[in-house]
This record gives sequence, C-alpha cells and structure tokens, in this order.
Amino acid sequence: MASDSGNGGLHDEVKTVTIRTFTSHDAANIARSNLEAHGIECWVNADDCGGWYTNLTAPGGVRLSVRASDAEAAIALLNSQASPAEINQIETAAVASASPETGPLKKLAWVQILLGIVMGVILCLLYQSVSNFGAKTYYHYVHGKINKKWIYRNGYEAEFSEDRNLDGVMDYWVHYDAYGRESSAEYDNNFDGKVDEWWTFSDSGTYIAQDDTDFNGIPDVVSTYKNKMIQQVDIKPNGSKFTTTREIFKNGVLTEILRGGDSNGNFKAEVHYDPFFNPIPINFNPISSNAPTAFQLSSSPK
Repeated sequence: MASDSGNGGLHDEVKTVTIRTFTSHDAANIARSNLEAHGIECWVNADDCGGWYTNLTAPGGVRLSVRASDAEAAIALLNSQASPAEINQIETAAVASASPETGPLKKLAWVQILLGIVMGVILCLLYQSVSNFGAKTYYHYVHGKINKKWIYRNGYEAEFSEDRNLDGVMDYWVHYDAYGRESSAEYDNNFDGKVDEWWTFSDSGTYIAQDDTDFNGIPDVVSTYKNKMIQQVDIKPNGSKFTTTREIFKNGVLTEILRGGDSNGNFKAEVHYDPFFNPIPINFNPISSNAPTAFQLSSSPK
C-alpha cells in the first residue's frame, strides 16, 4: 500500500494512499463505486491520459486511492463478499460514472470528400482573386535609393521600370498587356530624361526597335527582329518617310547592304557579303581578269 499526495489536484493537501492497483479502468471504477456506495471518498489514477492511451495502462496499472484515515475500512470492504443486490447497485453506479467510449469515426462518403476538395479549391481561388484585385507597387532599393519598381494590376505585372545609373530618375521601362506579356519597352540611353530607344513586341515573335541616334527625339534607325534574331535594319534619318540605307540579315548574319534609297523604294547600289563579312564580287569572272577587284557595285536602272 503506497502513500500519495496531491493526486491530480482534486484532493490537494489531503494525505492519500493507494490501496489497490487494477489492470483496467472498468475494474477500478467498480471498486470505486463500491467504496463510494459505503460513503468512502476515493480516486482513480493512471498514467494513460484518462484511458486515451491504453498501451500505457499496463506498466503502471490503474490505481485506486483513498484518504489515509479511510484506508483500513476501504481495504476491508473490498475484501468482503458483497450481496447480489449490492453488486447490481455497484455495477449500475460504475456504468453511470464511466466516461463514454469514443468509437471510430465514420468514414466520409467519397461524394462528401470530393465536395470538400472542390469547395476548398473554390475558396482558395476566390481568396487569391480578392487579394490580387487592384494595383500594387513594389520597390527595390540600392544604397537607400529606389532603382527598380514593379506595378501589378489584378495580379498581373503591368509595368517595370529601372534606374540603371542610380541618379534618381528611371531610364528603362517595360510595359505588359492584361495577361502579363511584354508589349513595349523604352530606354533613355544617354540619361537626359528623354526616351531615345523604343521597342514593340507582338505575339507572332516579331519585334520592332527604333533608335534615335542623334538624340533629338526622332527615330533614325528601325530594326526588325523575328524570334529575337535580327532580320533587317532600315536607316531613316530624322524620321524620313523612305529608307536611305537597308541592311539585310540571314540567320542573324549580314548578307546584303542597299544604299542610296529614294522615295520610290529603289536603291542605287547594293553590296553582298559572305558569312565572314567579306564583300562578294558581282559579275566576277576569274578567267577574263588577272587582277579582279574585291567587289563591284551594281547600279539599278534609272
């Protein structure tokens, strides 16, 4: 018979003793009901979290404790034979005082599970839509100065700008369409606060670049790209309506230059090049000449 004190905080400062140890809560509760039916206060204790972890019950058992002053009477009562009427009364009290058993949870039907998943996805998408609605701006700092800025509208990137020389003024801008795809870009390459290079992008993979080479605000050179590879360069000084010089590329390599363009789209001279940028002679016959020129200009009919 062991002595305890302060069991579970229910009988603090009361000296108690353990008079018997059982292998299960049911047996301990029957004994407790027997004692309480005879006016003896008692407590049931175990190191199994109130019966939730039954694998911890066996090592320490389920302990029945009473006040030290009631120990002898309690032991004598438990050792005595109870009448059939007393046994019936004790079992009824034990069942009433025992905590209800928690059975296994019923499995949810697959329709309920599927419905829960669908509702979860819908709520998640709704939350993202609400949280991304409107315009939001984000910044990046270098040495305490803003050097990059992102603007998002309804969850998609709408504009990006950058201060490349850290003078406090943005000099590079990228614009995006409603789906977050690049649509255009501008550069201020001499950092005078004025745009001097313009880019236009399309879904077909064709890009158009315009450059203001004399920095007067008017494009002078128009370049065409296909799938990010240079195709053609037209020189139109100060926004001229016709091309004065045209460079033609194949697979990103210069193959031909046309010069002396007029308003009718005709050119006075053309030069062809090999892949190593060497001029290719036009109408060259190595048998008829011992010292051929490196290349020859061909004039178009006037």
